[in-house]
Amino acid sequence: MTQPRGMRSARGLGLAMRLLAIAAVATFLCVFACRIDGSALAAAFARAAIWPIVLAAAIHFAALGCKATCWHIVLAPRHRVPTVRLWRYTIVSMAASALAPVRAGEALRVWALKQRDGVPVADSVATAVCEKMLDGAAMFALVVAIPWLVPEVPHSVNLAAVVGSVLVAAVLVALALAVRRVTMRAEPPRSWFARCLAGMHVLRSPQRVARSFAILLAGWLIDLAMVELVLIAVGMPVSPAGALVVLLTINLAILVPATPAQVGIHEAGAIVGLSILHVPAEPALTFALIYHALQVLPLIAVGLALEWRLVVGRSPQYG
Repeated sequence: MTQPRGMRSARGLGLAMRLLAIAAVATFLCVFACRIDGSALAAAFARAAIWPIVLAAAIHFAALGCKATCWHIVLAPRHRVPTVRLWRYTIVSMAASALAPVRAGEALRVWALKQRDGVPVADSVATAVCEKMLDGAAMFALVVAIPWLVPEVPHSVNLAAVVGSVLVAAVLVALALAVRRVTMRAEPPRSWFARCLAGMHVLRSPQRVARSFAILLAGWLIDLAMVELVLIAVGMPVSPAGALVVLLTINLAILVPATPAQVGIHEAGAIVGLSILHVPAEPALTFALIYHALQVLPLIAVGLALEWRLVVGRSPQYG
């Protein structure tokens, strides 16, 4: 079947953006690697403390639990899926995304909710959109104070924090208005897009939006604690405001999914943030590698232990 020209153009643009991102990151890392002293890097790894790394790996799953709780709030009251099960789906989908490009594991959560819990695809997609937007709002609410807390941060980083906050807020308002318009109609929504908008009914409930925002903000505070713990592990503790800078630059870097598990892109974001804080190259790279490994390897291990067939692309029935 021939694909529509618009779809082919969109896919071509997406591929071009990913290739451009990969080329830019590869160039940046090659230039950065020329500054690295191999013996100093090995010494930085050897000095890394174990207990903060273990603790950071453990609390990462608490942050994923916050995302699962948000899904539970957004899906209710139409769909009563237990939070523990949503937590399992979150771990599995993110483990699969770490093994495949373009965050393909997101589709696994939609599939699992449809096949195992009877949640329509439109409602799952609507929940995913709401969770991403509220998650973005929570992150920008946390980092918007960076210009006042860390005066040495470049203007471009400050601008990204402010513009990101405004854009996320604008999109949420636009979605809320669209959801209100769709759900107030007498007839049920017919198109898939309208059903998806109707599935964002959480945006009509300030109380549920506030609960979702609060739980996602807690998740970002856990991520911030992970950054601090790994910095302590490599002997480079910085202030919470400095850790916010690193958290922001990492998440700005991985906005465009380009490689499986964001290999290279994640490290580049961390290195940029730490360079702003004047952290030497070797400890910065040590942090970047350890922090990224903690974001990926335990997730893959637990995801495979929970549902290895689903993670590798098969689709068993729920047991």
